[in-house]
Amino acid sequence: MSLHIQTDFPGGNACAIDVRQTADRDIVYFSADPRGGTEALWFYFRVVECSERPVELVLSNLDTCLGGGSEQWENVRPVIREAGSTWQHLPNAQIDTLADGRRQAAWTVTPRYDSFECALCFPYGLGDLEMTRASCGDYWHLDLIGVTSGGQPLPRLSNTPAATEAPGLYLVARQHAGETPGSWVLDGLLRRAASGLDPADLLIWTVPLAHLDGVVAGAYGKDPFPWDLNRAWTNPPMRHETRVITSDLTRWAQQAKPALAIDFHAPSPTEAEGAYFFLPREERPKASRTAAQKAVKGIAPALPKALLHVQPTRQVAYPSRWDATATLDAHIWDQFKIPCLALEIPYTSSHHTLLTRDQYRRLGATLLEGICAHLQVPLAS
Repeated sequence: MSLHIQTDFPGGNACAIDVRQTADRDIVYFSADPRGGTEALWFYFRVVECSERPVELVLSNLDTCLGGGSEQWENVRPVIREAGSTWQHLPNAQIDTLADGRRQAAWTVTPRYDSFECALCFPYGLGDLEMTRASCGDYWHLDLIGVTSGGQPLPRLSNTPAATEAPGLYLVARQHAGETPGSWVLDGLLRRAASGLDPADLLIWTVPLAHLDGVVAGAYGKDPFPWDLNRAWTNPPMRHETRVITSDLTRWAQQAKPALAIDFHAPSPTEAEGAYFFLPREERPKASRTAAQKAVKGIAPALPKALLHVQPTRQVAYPSRWDATATLDAHIWDQFKIPCLALEIPYTSSHHTLLTRDQYRRLGATLLEGICAHLQVPLAS
């Protein structure tokens, strides 16, 4: 059998696939499937029936991907995994401009086995979440708080579902399904909490896979039809997932003293100067921006400088196709008058540090340490 591509597994994404052979290599042309949305970026596929020849992976139509027009795309380094091995970064991309001006990015793999997987960044799905929960013993409670727009049960973890006098922390990841760096940072936070945080001191509830339908389907999930999940926090909500999480937030606020929320994201794949926090837009109440700045000031000193942008805050100014203030941070401020920080985490590197899963987890662990310092909550070493 000749080399071919598979995407029929959770998180799989690639389209316009064209496999060609030259005298010395196999070439796989592919595009990131927008899955019906307006933006494309996430890809994840399996190359099977390899020979010992090099395989060149060519991302076509680069300019139609988020950030594809940047001159820094050569620094984007997807990950691959062969049988029995762990995920590893590919070398820097080779950027080629075709005669008509279209651009493409290429990476070359020399397989050791007859198949391998390739993804924009380390995938993270329901199986990864369950392995993390299992590794934490009985610390994290799993509850199904509703269903997604596609009818899948939506999980929420909590370190205690019961009422407490402690401050409350609410965490959301993957509103944009393909932004997997957020999941790995949250993973590190979950593990750190299980190793040293008494639930009586800080109640944590988290929806780790908010756009679960997109995670399973392999969607990127930014600006999709009919509505971007992080632009759907209107009253009434514009997405069923938003309605489900809104109800859960109300329950959370009744179980603890709401103190802080974090919303995990990833920026353009070409950004490589460290993680940073988005502040509320200028049109939002000044008090919300002041509270967010105070929270970042309390949290940021605990984060490793190698993983944090030299300017740890950035003002939200990017354009939106919908109501730019109908975001999770706006909803949480309007309902509970507490800050919700949007944390943007790079896909590939931070300064000169290549971001592995361990580096993401380190950022998550220190994030919890910073949160506890800011909220004056004890955390065992």
